[in-house]
Formats: sequence, structure tokens, C-alpha cells
Amino acid sequence: MRVGIISVFTDYHRRGRHHRGFLQPQVGALIAALLPPQVDCEVINDTWTDPDWSRDYDLLFLSCLHSDFDRARQVSHYWRRRGAKTVLGGPMATLYPDLCAPYFDAVVSGDPEATIPAVYEDFSHKRLKPHYLAPRLLRHAPPTPRFDLLATQQVSTQSMEITRGCPFSCRFCTLTATGTRFLTRDLADVRRDLYESTRIARRSWSPLKRRFAAFYDNNLGGNLPYLKAFCAAVEPLGLWWASCVTFNVICQEELVATMARSGCRYLFVGLESFNEETLTAMAKHQNVVRKTRQAIDRCHRHGILVASGLMLSPANDTREYLESIPRQLVECGLTIPTYIAFETPFPGTPLFDDVVRNKGPKLLPNALLQDFNGYTLVTEPRHMSVTDFIAAYKRLHREVFCFSRACLKAARDISALLPSGSIFASLAAVYESFFDWQPLPAHRAFITGEEEPYPESDSVPFTTSDFDSESHRAHVMQPWRLSDERGEILPMWKREETVRSSPVELHRSSNRGSAIAVTR
Repeated sequence: MRVGIISVFTDYHRRGRHHRGFLQPQVGALIAALLPPQVDCEVINDTWTDPDWSRDYDLLFLSCLHSDFDRARQVSHYWRRRGAKTVLGGPMATLYPDLCAPYFDAVVSGDPEATIPAVYEDFSHKRLKPHYLAPRLLRHAPPTPRFDLLATQQVSTQSMEITRGCPFSCRFCTLTATGTRFLTRDLADVRRDLYESTRIARRSWSPLKRRFAAFYDNNLGGNLPYLKAFCAAVEPLGLWWASCVTFNVICQEELVATMARSGCRYLFVGLESFNEETLTAMAKHQNVVRKTRQAIDRCHRHGILVASGLMLSPANDTREYLESIPRQLVECGLTIPTYIAFETPFPGTPLFDDVVRNKGPKLLPNALLQDFNGYTLVTEPRHMSVTDFIAAYKRLHREVFCFSRACLKAARDISALLPSGSIFASLAAVYESFFDWQPLPAHRAFITGEEEPYPESDSVPFTTSDFDSESHRAHVMQPWRLSDERGEILPMWKREETVRSSPVELHRSSNRGSAIAVTR
């Protein structure tokens, strides 16, 4: 039996390129570990490489984010026509299983540990069910991921998830749609997996792969005592490591020092905005703008490079605020953010529910699901016209992402990091300053409904025999919309009530599309 596992991806910059950076999906290696060891299994990260369209699969697992769902439907159709059974997981499968069901043989809602073995068992006995709902995880105890299957598809072979979830409830975040939870792993299991990933990494010629570990947690600092214990557990391994934490973590001197001693050299921190009104509307109460410079300086003193992205809020940010961002970036010590994105109401989140109830910003006309990626404007700005908002965004991007500012960032970061002896963080600062950003694509409008199709939209090599009629082709190929010509949300996306509780309670509302959410 041959099983394929594809983390589907659509280039949100509309360049049609893979994103071969540090951030790569890890769910494929976990799903593979949940299957019997004798299964012939192949993992494909669409961010890194194209699927091999000539391959034949008996069973195909697909995972995607909201903006990748149109491509996931196409990939599913391609292999279904060639005899495979397809299974979808991820936020769309979890939050809107009924909408997804016609395009896949099975839909998985929730965590994979409690569902994938059952899916495989049922498939093996030709009794695959249309929907699998994971019970609520009380303990985070995944098996050792199949690191070997992803070793050539990511920068760091030693990549894994230590914790799951986040205790905070930011209104734009898909994690909040699950109901707030935070699960930690037994540290003995963490060490077990690190030893295995190290064994795989030693096969590589790259010193970076042998020494560097990336922990792809949504918030490694969701439980501070656990984070301290984790640092004590990994310190003897002599690794350099990176992860994501919330702002409150880097506000604590002792904790930052502990992380640095354990090998932490890079942290991504969700700053999101310098606008206090925007942070309040996001329910991002853990952020304190006036402490940002102090927190970043603290990390630099201990040899940890801090990265962060910014979100522009169409509902709250003014022209004056957007014009102040370049100055505030320099003043806080960040200089250049990892990205500048638009706050986006992903379906299923509290922010999206506000839009549904007319308590939040209105969607733009003909808003497409594939544009809900943070890099295309999908809601009406409150303080400017759409045209002026996009013009301000482009000016901001040009001013922030430029060579002169890259030189400034590199000089500032390296001078702050080198006294601590942190060579790796200094090299990472050079990479971030000069190589981790690109100019905006000149051909883009950045407005949903007004963009050219994504290059991936016609990259699946369908033949004429893959469709029974033109209407069948349209059913598979046409991108999904969230709003009509007036910007009103289409009925299929409306839920009668919003429940953020246990998955069992959410399952009782599944006819309205409610369930728990998972991230890729």
C-alpha cells in the first residue's frame, strides 16, 4: 500500500514560487509516524517542492490552511480520478467539515493522534467514514515524527512541535476558534525525539542541520514553568534553537537568560502592532508597546535575535499611524519586520464572527477564500478608501524593506549580539536583513477580487478526461467566494451560534459547521 501526505501550499505573494525558508509544515512527519511502520509512505511539503504527479497513491492525506483550500480541492480531485482515496485535515476540515465533504473521501476534524490510526484502519478494511472527529486531547504525547521523510525538505532536520495550542485568545487567530488550550509534552519524550532527529541530522554535510533545532510551536512560552524545565532538559544537548513565543516571555530577565543558556538564539515574537487601539481590538493583552525596546534589548544582550511581523488593521489604523511605523520600528530596535501583513478575518475566528454580525469591518465585494492569507486586503478600511489604504501600504513597504535600512538593521543587530558571543544569532541577523525579504510584486493589486489568478490555480496537470462536463470542471476549479458583489457574506459561511468549548460540545453543532481547529 502506498500512502501520500501532502501539506498543500499556494504562494500568497502570487509569484508561483516555493518558500524554502525556515518555516516548513511538520504535520506530514507526524501523520507518517501514526501509520504502521510497514506502510510505503511519502511526505511532500508543497512549500518546498511540487508533488510528483506521476505517482500513484492508494490513500492520500492532505492538510492546508484557508487560503490553500482551493488548491487542496484540485489536488484531491486529481488523485481521486486516478483511484486514490483522499482525506483532508486542517482548519477548513475542522471548522467547516460539511462544506469540505463533497471534495474528499473523508474529512478529519481535530488532532491527528486520535484520528489517523482509525482512518487508516477503516481504509484498510474498505469502510472509510466521511467524517472523523477527534476527542479532546488531555495529554500531548505524539509518537516520534518520521524526521527521515522530511530531511531534504527543510532547513533544519531537527524540527518538531514541543507544545500545542496557546493560552491567549487573539481574535484574529485560528487557534482561538478551538477554545483556548495549551498542552505540553513529557520532557523525556522531547529528549527521545531530539536524539532521533540528531541521528538523522548527522547524515547531512551541513553544520547548520547538525547543530540547529527549530521548535514549531504556536507559543512555546504558554506555560512558563514548563518552558524553564524544557530549557534545563535541552541545555546539555548543545543545540542552537529557535521558536515562537508571546511578548510576555521576553519581558522577564531571568527567563530570557535561562533560554539563552539552553541554546536559544532566535525568537519570533508576535508584536503585530504599535497601535494600542489595534492591540486592544485584537485582544492581544499580553503586548505592552512601551516595553518593546526594553524587551528586544534584553534578548540581544543575551545573544538572542528577535524577529516579528506587523499587521495593519483596516478597522483601526489611520494614515498617520501607517506613516509612523518606519520610525517606530527603528525606535523599538526591530528596524525591519519579518513581514507587514493585513489583519484578516479567517473564517471561524472571533474576528470573522464579528464580520458576520456586522460588528466588525465589512468584506470587500467578491472576496475569495484563497485571498484570506494576510497579504491581500479583504475588508473595507475604516479611515481611508481602499485605494488610499493600499497606496499607504505600498509606500510603507518601500520605505521599510530597502537596502539602506537592511544595512542599518544588520549593523544594529550584530553590534548588539556579538558582545554575548552569539555568532549564530549574528549570522541570522545578516540573513534576515538582506535575504529574508523581497520587493512587492509590481503586478499585484493587493485587493481581493481584483487580482490575477494564482499561478498554482492551473498547475495541476489535469486532462480532459478528468472532468465529466464543463459544469464539473467549474465545480472543481472555480475559487470559493465568501462575499457577493455587495460585500455581503454568503450564507454558506454563516454559523447560527459561536461555541468555543470542548470538541465534543462543538460537534453537537457540526450541522452549522462548528468544530475545533487545527493548524498546519
